Amino acid sequence: MLKKIIGNILLGTTLLSSPVWAQASENTEMPFTPAPSQEVTEVEVFLKGYVFGLRIAKVKYKTGFTDDAYYSLASMKTSGLGAFLKKWAIWSISTGRFNGMDILPTTHLQQNLNKKNRRVEMTYGADKVDVSIVPPLGSQGVPPATAKQRFESDDTLSVLLKLTMGGFKTSEKVCDGTVPVFDSKQHYNLRMERDGEKYIKQKGFKGDTIRCKIYYDAISGYDPEDLPSEEEAATPVTVYLSRNDDIGMYIPVKMVYKISGFSAVIKTRDIKITKRTVNKLDFKGLGFAEQETRLKRINFLAKD
Repeated sequence: MLKKIIGNILLGTTLLSSPVWAQASENTEMPFTPAPSQEVTEVEVFLKGYVFGLRIAKVKYKTGFTDDAYYSLASMKTSGLGAFLKKWAIWSISTGRFNGMDILPTTHLQQNLNKKNRRVEMTYGADKVDVSIVPPLGSQGVPPATAKQRFESDDTLSVLLKLTMGGFKTSEKVCDGTVPVFDSKQHYNLRMERDGEKYIKQKGFKGDTIRCKIYYDAISGYDPEDLPSEEEAATPVTVYLSRNDDIGMYIPVKMVYKISGFSAVIKTRDIKITKRTVNKLDFKGLGFAEQETRLKRINFLAKD
């Protein structure tokens, strides 16, 4: 359960089809129409995770978005901490679009780099989500998540973008309401409650933040042993959000989870924000294999 909590702290419609051209005669040249340029905002965040004051995780998160589309990347490695957290590594990619009121995921790719090397590919269609898991899971939970629950939920990376854009692009208020999530097996809600403000001073950031309590409500797709305990369900992850009006986003700068004498903290150590003009948003329209190639080409994977 701890692995999921830490991972969740961090870590639609079909793809646009190709344009259909009118048939040209043999001697008619097709006019060239360049793709319209658009501004993309890119936010890259470097984080470190601590348990009992010991650094156990390095995380990289990056998102890029235009007025109508987005991508999100995450890469994490943990060093392990006995029975509390196994050594593991994972990276993931999500793509999608904005419809003016909300985000609509298009694809989600997740690659575990442990012994099983499990790979998850999720493709959002007009009314369902196609999920490929290799090697397959032994169970889809009791009861499994329904097709409707899967489709009406966001993937784990898209939901993070939705939370950070609350009050700007995806909702009227920041840290408000409930967001459904589907992680390829388990379906749960993230329930948010705003809890005042706090000045944060740490390496990599200092300034005013909004304190947001996020509760994890399990719904379906769980094996009995994976269900959160009563104490876990009642204990929120506290996230501190820094408001950035120039990009329309709240950036998480600190996340804290405390339960029964156990304390896990994730701190943002560096934030890079860039704006540039492009003809096409990175990762947009790429297949899963192409997404992976692109991720490795930009050297995004977290280092030890």
